Amino acid sequence: MKSIVAIVGRPNVGKSSLFNRIVGWRKAIVNDAPGVTRDRHYSVADWCGREFIVVDTGGIDFAPEIDLESKVTKQSLEAISEADIVLCVFDGQVEPTSHDIELTRKLNKIGKPVIYAINKIDEAVHEGRKDCYYELGMDDFVMCSSEHGRNFDELLDKIIGYLPDEKEENKNKEALYVTVVGRPNVGKSTLINRLAGNERVIAHEMPGTTRDSIDVDIEFEGAHYVFVDTAGIRKSFKVHERVEKISAMKALRTVDRSEIICFLIDATDKITHQDLNLISFIHSEGKGITIFVNKWDLIDSSWDEFEQDIKDRLGELSYLTILPISAKTGYNCLKIFSWIQNINNNLNSKITTSKLNKIVQDALMGHHLPVCKGRQINIYYCTQIGTRPPTFALFANYPADIPEAYRRYLKNKLAEKGEIHGVPIKLVFRKKK
Repeated sequence: MKSIVAIVGRPNVGKSSLFNRIVGWRKAIVNDAPGVTRDRHYSVADWCGREFIVVDTGGIDFAPEIDLESKVTKQSLEAISEADIVLCVFDGQVEPTSHDIELTRKLNKIGKPVIYAINKIDEAVHEGRKDCYYELGMDDFVMCSSEHGRNFDELLDKIIGYLPDEKEENKNKEALYVTVVGRPNVGKSTLINRLAGNERVIAHEMPGTTRDSIDVDIEFEGAHYVFVDTAGIRKSFKVHERVEKISAMKALRTVDRSEIICFLIDATDKITHQDLNLISFIHSEGKGITIFVNKWDLIDSSWDEFEQDIKDRLGELSYLTILPISAKTGYNCLKIFSWIQNINNNLNSKITTSKLNKIVQDALMGHHLPVCKGRQINIYYCTQIGTRPPTFALFANYPADIPEAYRRYLKNKLAEKGEIHGVPIKLVFRKKK
């Protein structure tokens, strides 16, 4: 397995900027306001052909004023415990603080390699600032600048110098990426913690706690999953903070990383207009979707009626699978893995050409194509041209004139008769030569 390098330090010393510089792209949100990073943040980095996993963490505060800060510190300390190498970052613009001194004392006792970096040293003339850091008891620092990339070669050389000899990695397991999406405070982080079996991401009653997209590795019954926890997506006009706007955009971009989306809705709110818009967007991106109704333990009503109400509001997307769950109590949560596998299998669905054309011909007989501009439209045959999502080409004499309503009708018939559930179907209409 790849070695893990955890980046730690007090708030606002530039850990996320350092993380982005190491991994080579802006994965973590960077903002001048302290406390933007709250969860552990993982990504693979490469230097001189050696790969390692780098972890961004929230700021460590040994005297937290609020409960959320205490949880952030807990997450950071857990990252230290699971890391192979620790990269401790200081702010070179100021002298060491009491938090820096306390953190250094703790790191001296962990029995792991620790690399100390003094960040924000933008020019050589600033290197004299390291003198005040000798009182911490170390004599080896990397004077660097995450903003300008200064001395990053030296920093990365130190990291790979601690890496163990390369071993053959197990390449037989391919992770199935699953993105968890929904509005703020519907229970996304609580659900992932339930599936992971520990508090892997921060769950808090305050909406908007998750601001970055967090990858969580989970193995279940021999299968490897990566669940991506995303920030809650609000209506844009309700998002006032710049950080929350960035989080919402990152959540939407994260949808592209996965072919399977777990869409959470709050049972106490039912399905909202915004939920419907997001589900429609995800469907248009060709993703497999399953809807989980969280907090079902708070509802005292018939599931059949509740489910039918959701399907009625989904309209043409009523074929999507819907399951009531409770991330808090664990109700139905283990079923999620089998539902994900079903979605994954359906994304790979294939229909034989003979069966496919039988379905199309029966659909044509059941509902004849209209006449357009005095011309009779005919569909001659159909063939499957792809999977993930299942994609079919239909050959016609006037393909451009086939009405949108009839295209939806054919999709529904292919989904029903071809037993393709929970995933979008893509139709491509071509002119028969």
